[in-house]
Amino acid sequence: MLHAIAIYLFCLPCTLLLDYLWLAKVMQGFYLSELGPYARVRGRTIKPVYWAAAIVYLLLPLGIVLFALPRVEPAHLVASSLGWGALFGLVVYGVYDMTNMSTLERWPVKMVWVDICWGCLLCAVTTCFAALMSKWLR
Repeated sequence: MLHAIAIYLFCLPCTLLLDYLWLAKVMQGFYLSELGPYARVRGRTIKPVYWAAAIVYLLLPLGIVLFALPRVEPAHLVASSLGWGALFGLVVYGVYDMTNMSTLERWPVKMVWVDICWGCLLCAVTTCFAALMSKWLR
């Protein structure tokens, strides 16, 4: 149990840092232009509801630790963790984006595919880091 908590605590800043770099530095202009009227924009930046964002960043690593990491094969640690992490990201981000696509008028299709791909990459990399840390801690 302590091992899982340690891995979870390791995943928290990894997820937050990677997503911050993606959303605020690499793709900020894309998200501003694609989300348009849906975004909470102040000036030229998206200003999230911080309590809701905090819940997202608590839940995403929890899902990785509970659902992706246990499936990683130690004999193929990197490939297996990247694969299971990407699949977890596909499910989570796919549900989110396809729900928006099906219920919101004018939800950008380009946004759907970019966001799902990002979710796959974010969760794959975080799961790989978590698997390597888990191995190192054992």
